[in-house]
Amino acid sequence: MYLGCDPGKKGSLAVIDQERFIIHHDPTPMLKLKKPDYDIVEMKLLLQTYQEYGVIDLCILEKAQAMPRQGVTSMFSIGKGYGIWLGLLTSLGIPFIEVHPRVWTRKLFIGVGGEGKDRNYNAARRLYPEWHPGYKYEREYADSLLLAEYGRLLWGKK
Repeated sequence: MYLGCDPGKKGSLAVIDQERFIIHHDPTPMLKLKKPDYDIVEMKLLLQTYQEYGVIDLCILEKAQAMPRQGVTSMFSIGKGYGIWLGLLTSLGIPFIEVHPRVWTRKLFIGVGGEGKDRNYNAARRLYPEWHPGYKYEREYADSLLLAEYGRLLWGKK
């Protein structure tokens, strides 16, 4: 079982095993609040559920990075989520690696057209044609699916 974690507030967690894939949409924010924040208890329960289900071979956590013209508040928020995921994975004993976006995209974007997030979506649909996001914003969840696939390709059975 491989997990792919896109740690942003609007990120997602994807799980792939030999039989299927699952994407947990927005597992992090507590949407009931006026200003959503990370629901650490729910994040932990989600990870523990997969530990109980079977052996987690590896979690691929996208390395947080500053982007050009990104505000301080935005970067702090991304860093906060990244740190929470690091702490949860470590405390639960789930093996993980941190991977820079340039590293995993180089491996998975060969021959894929498009720019930015459209390219990520195209790559995910090529690998998982049965994935049909219901809403346009759900296309951003492609990152977590691609991160999990990156882990499977490098450390799993091909």
